[in-house]
Amino acid sequence: MSTTHSLAGLHTFDTLNIAYEKAYQNNPLKKACITQAISLLPPSSHILDVGCGTGFPVSSMLSNADFGFSIEGFDVSPQMVELAKSRIQGQFRVGDMLTYEPLRGGEGGQGYQGVFIIFSQLQLSYSDFWTVLYKYARLLAPDGFLAIGQSPADSYVLSKSQAEGKPEAAFYDETKTYVEDFPVPFMGEDLPTFMLSSRGQRRMLESMRLKVVWEVNGWFQPDNEICVSEAQQYVIAKREGERVVGEPAPKPIGK
Repeated sequence: MSTTHSLAGLHTFDTLNIAYEKAYQNNPLKKACITQAISLLPPSSHILDVGCGTGFPVSSMLSNADFGFSIEGFDVSPQMVELAKSRIQGQFRVGDMLTYEPLRGGEGGQGYQGVFIIFSQLQLSYSDFWTVLYKYARLLAPDGFLAIGQSPADSYVLSKSQAEGKPEAAFYDETKTYVEDFPVPFMGEDLPTFMLSSRGQRRMLESMRLKVVWEVNGWFQPDNEICVSEAQQYVIAKREGERVVGEPAPKPIGK
């Protein structure tokens, strides 16, 4: 079932729509990730955009690439899904990350050559993210690619640690992998945010027996005067051949 954390994005994004799109669509780090993924994906790939938003720039760049990609996207925000459907060639549906049923999933599903989770997980709990990551990584076809974009916790935790005179470890889980409900500026307000450390993101993917093949870290200034510069990390990982995708580590309590 959906959780309070997994539905938080509906309240955050359903009213932002075009304002959010305009502020974030011309992100060189994000575009570099998508461009790299396009260069790795075979022609006619089936691609799943998890938390697609308005579809810009992830689904739009993939759809416009001259490789015959089939795009499937979903988002918890009905308003954003309608915008994606009206402007991008693909199949876009309303759905929550925990409960969505992918068109190529399930018993005997053929899987996806590409799965994108780009800044759509930021209001989840770690337990929910663990479930989401494992769910969609297992939908990768042999030699498929998983692309993830997030705000890495490193700089934010360091700043808060220095400001409050507390050790960095006080804000992380015991493995120093992630923080939950951490206040991060977004569109002029502090948003309770889930973040992995940059190293924690890589370790988590590698624990699933995926191979990290590309990564970029940097800062991005959204195109809106109410926004401040954001730390961002993009990682592309590959399922090598038919290698079985393992459970992510660390495992949440109760899983």
